[in-house]
Amino acid sequence: MKWVIAIALLLSLFLLFPKKMLGGLGVLVLMGSAIGGFFYYQDWSNKKINEAVSVTVSYSLADCDVSSPLKIMVENGSDKTITLVEWNISAHQVGFSGDLAVPGYQIYSQNKILKPSERWVGCVRLPKLVREVNALSQLLFSIKDKDVVFE
Repeated sequence: MKWVIAIALLLSLFLLFPKKMLGGLGVLVLMGSAIGGFFYYQDWSNKKINEAVSVTVSYSLADCDVSSPLKIMVENGSDKTITLVEWNISAHQVGFSGDLAVPGYQIYSQNKILKPSERWVGCVRLPKLVREVNALSQLLFSIKDKDVVFE
């Protein structure tokens, strides 16, 4: 019921003082646009910086041992220092679209501080798979849900 009274009050103010109310409405719209633009720019800027950080995964028994056969490379292509990177790994069979990795089972991370243009390489375990796969080297592994924390 209060909102009906508030709408009636605003409408009566618009009828009694149209110039002042339209001017006030214009100021409110301008302030809302400025605030929205600021938050949009912040989001766009953060997205661009996150995209500059590259995380790649490959199955490599040449570089990693059997218990942790996935080679991860994190490259800081941004102009900021990284303090933490978290990601998930998906696994697909060639010719199939379904992700074989159990969703949300394991979040991988590395907390090596990386200055701009630095890189970190390490090995991690396989994600838990929804079913048994005979030839792990034939799976296509990729990074998903990457999250970067900057200094």
